[in-house]
Amino acid sequence: MKKIKSIFIIAVGVALASQVNINFFVPGFIITLSVVILPVFLYFYKQFNPIEILFATGIISPLYRGIFLYFGTNNLHTTIGFIGADVLFYFSYGILFYLLYWKKKKTGLTDLFFSAFFCDFISNIIEISIMLRFKGYSYIIFQDLAIIAFTRTVITICIILLLKYYKLLLIKEEHEERYRKLVLMTSSVKSEIYFMNKNNVDIEGVMKKAYSLYKIISQQSYPSELKNLSLDIAKDVHEIKKDYISVIKGLEQMVGEKTDTVKMDIADIVNIIKTDVVEYIKTNKYNVSLEFKMKDNFNVVEHFYLVCVLRNLIYNSIEAMDKIKNGYVKISIRKIQDDCILVVEDNGKGIKEKDIEFIFNPGFSTKFNSETGDICRGIGLAHVKGIVNDVFGGTIEVNSVPGKGTKFTIKIKKDNMEGVSV
Repeated sequence: MKKIKSIFIIAVGVALASQVNINFFVPGFIITLSVVILPVFLYFYKQFNPIEILFATGIISPLYRGIFLYFGTNNLHTTIGFIGADVLFYFSYGILFYLLYWKKKKTGLTDLFFSAFFCDFISNIIEISIMLRFKGYSYIIFQDLAIIAFTRTVITICIILLLKYYKLLLIKEEHEERYRKLVLMTSSVKSEIYFMNKNNVDIEGVMKKAYSLYKIISQQSYPSELKNLSLDIAKDVHEIKKDYISVIKGLEQMVGEKTDTVKMDIADIVNIIKTDVVEYIKTNKYNVSLEFKMKDNFNVVEHFYLVCVLRNLIYNSIEAMDKIKNGYVKISIRKIQDDCILVVEDNGKGIKEKDIEFIFNPGFSTKFNSETGDICRGIGLAHVKGIVNDVFGGTIEVNSVPGKGTKFTIKIKKDNMEGVSV
């Protein structure tokens, strides 16, 4: 059923294209656009036998043309004559294309060019021979038919090349989109793994304290229930730690090694982040402009972590634009001697002076949803500072003026950024 539907659509498309035409040589013999797009259909629908396609086209297209011709001439005999010649054109084209191109196991555009040219040329000769009743031939007729066939075939090949190029562009765009999403997802997962590893140290500390409590209680004359309870707490914390480690290992296996040694240019990182942030601004209808100023390019070995850092800071800046008109976020990237400097600056509501010293603490947040009462989990900037300090061995500073904006400045040694061994 699907095959019949596709063949019918092709036949109708060719029939419609046949209405773009010019009269040539003798009345009723026309040069149409349909013979330009016909090889295009045959090329992209290689799974269908061209004889089936052309026989269907050879019925639908001439009938379609015949209706208009009959109402124009009101002469049934003439109309049938023209339709018959048209049918023979498509039938002969289908048989020739089948023999010259479709039956071959390996074919390319060169084979298509010569096949389409000869099919067009010979089928036109057959059609005009019927109309001339096999007499009145001249060298000019054959010459002009060859020129027409050559021109239409060249146009056909150009159309196919353009369509293939367009398809390649779409595939490239799709691959880039998938890669961008993969980088963003991996950066988020790797940053969460980093934070979970830090939490694992805290869990270890709690377990040790719980076991110390058990030992102290065991040495004193406390009730046995209290002693057993403290031991159970130590055991439970130990089990939680084991499960936590299993989760971390599973996530690490998903994203690969802990340290990704494949470097990425900061320019590529900027393009990925910019596309993501622009989409975020558009989706959430923020009145914010985004500007990247990249004065220098350099490699980044731990690019997943840097993506997480910059996205976090930029998203924080955008969210600080609540009810601010003409907000902007400026990101500048440059090298000064042996340091890589990354600055994220906005003209948002700023940070209160009393909050500055706490903003990098886990759990601290000034973000509050007035409708739901929910408070942000507040680990974003803790992530940022931890990654900058621990992964890159760098520093992060913040300067903010309430009501005017905030500026985060990250400084990382070039060797640390590029993963150069020292």
